[in-house]
Amino acid sequence: MATLLSSLASPTRILALEALDGEGLAAVALYLSASTSSPIVVVRDPRPFSALDPALADLASRRPVVILDRVVPNPRSEDIGAMVEATRLAFGGQAPGLVIGIGGGSALDSAKALALMLANPGDLDDYLGLRASRKPEAKGPKLALIPTTTGTGSEVTRFGVYTDRAGRKYTLASPLLQPDAALLVATAVADIPPALLAATAYDAITHALETLWNRNATPVSDSLAHAALVELLRLAGPAYEARRGGRIDGHTAALLAAACSAGVAFNVTGTAAIHALSFVLSEEWHQPHGVACAFFTDSVYSINSALPAIRAKLARVAREVARDAAHDDARSKPEDSAAKRSAAGEEAFSDDIRAAAWLGEKLVALRRSLGLASTFSDLGVGAAELPESRIASLFDKVQDDQKLKNNAVLIDAQSMRALVAAKLQ
Repeated sequence: MATLLSSLASPTRILALEALDGEGLAAVALYLSASTSSPIVVVRDPRPFSALDPALADLASRRPVVILDRVVPNPRSEDIGAMVEATRLAFGGQAPGLVIGIGGGSALDSAKALALMLANPGDLDDYLGLRASRKPEAKGPKLALIPTTTGTGSEVTRFGVYTDRAGRKYTLASPLLQPDAALLVATAVADIPPALLAATAYDAITHALETLWNRNATPVSDSLAHAALVELLRLAGPAYEARRGGRIDGHTAALLAAACSAGVAFNVTGTAAIHALSFVLSEEWHQPHGVACAFFTDSVYSINSALPAIRAKLARVAREVARDAAHDDARSKPEDSAAKRSAAGEEAFSDDIRAAAWLGEKLVALRRSLGLASTFSDLGVGAAELPESRIASLFDKVQDDQKLKNNAVLIDAQSMRALVAAKLQ
């Protein structure tokens, strides 16, 4: 895996590894916990991981380990509470020296919440939402995260996404959630199912986009997001096709690294309107996070690309992506003249408007090729279930979401309903 220059901008130590065996995992545990005997909690997806399970078994033979796999999509407060109680019961009140999270975004976010709540009083619900009654004040045990999907970025961020007992989904932001280490293990994503790769890769694409058009953007976040987005757009399609064909190649590991870089980028700014909208799709219709984010990308892209400053950022990405594609075409189609390719490229990207429009079309085409939903009918949602006006009104609650306020263009309730209604046609 390529060296991650983005790690220079992250408070999390990032290691890119081809594989991780028991000896390596034990070394990670020693270096982070500064102990060979303190207990360890592992929070993991319940599905088996052939590349990591032997390392976990080896670690458990060396020191006390409790494995928790009560992980569901969009982690729930009650499940985090159960993990806290199970950890305290298992170790007789002794604090673990390390929490390890293994899996997709839900597992990683669960591990972050567990570590936080082991050191802070009350229930996770107390810390969620605009009317939270508590704020995190203490850092929990050391935290090491190993992503097994290609896009959440959770392994390098100060954010966690949780569902409270009333069913509302919230983002919790705190530097106390920041992981100490992220281990990008190539073999851990080598056999990822194609549909999971598609959803998580597009999630990573939205992370980069929402960093570029964020009100909190900085020169550092712009640079990180630009580089990550170019790589993600180059890799997502080939990686998906390789997995659909049952092949294991280098595209997936490279996609994991690019997605991590997008995580480093949005850790600076937070996310924006796409993610705010996506939460309603997850709350109301239980859509996976990446699918929900992909759903509204074109709508929010159109709104934000109308701003000249944002359009210029997107145009720069478009030109670089197109240049890379032209270079690949030149190698695969040498019969096409360089002059012909150059003239076509200059016409397509003669100004920012055309270039940004081209990138918007590419994002739509990529979503389609990855098999991700574009309309409510694709999700099986429509007037037969609820009146269109009622569906649109469900998104009104997004107006109090800080993520929406991060968006370059402020989207009021009326504009939001129109945006949602367009997806119902």
